[in-house]
Amino acid sequence: MKISIKFLIMSFASLFCLSANAVDCLKYEPAVLVLTGSLHRATFPGKPNFESVVNGDEPETGFYLTLNQPICTQGDSGPDRQPHDAVKEVQLVLTKTQYATLRSKIGDQVQLRGQLFSSFTGHHHADVLLRVTQ
Repeated sequence: MKISIKFLIMSFASLFCLSANAVDCLKYEPAVLVLTGSLHRATFPGKPNFESVVNGDEPETGFYLTLNQPICTQGDSGPDRQPHDAVKEVQLVLTKTQYATLRSKIGDQVQLRGQLFSSFTGHHHADVLLRVTQ
């Protein structure tokens, strides 16, 4: 009987820890948040096969943020709301004006404000994306 009581106590404690960690994870849009990290540009293979630029796929170049601290995200219903742990790299969704403004900050530490969503197409090259608002 002692073993089952210990097991119950340990199980309850682990559930409490899991729920406490889930609370710390960031929420997807419409929540607005600020992320800090190093801004860089990267190129990935696009259409038609999303496998290799060298073998003929279109290059897809975008801006990415390497976070100073890893994040996790809370999941819920929908393909763009998957939970993710230990996210260090976020793909940025920018307007033409935002690209022009940020181009001179490549390699710098930046703080960006926006809304998160998770990847759901072949054009998304990171697990989590930030739709930048500021």
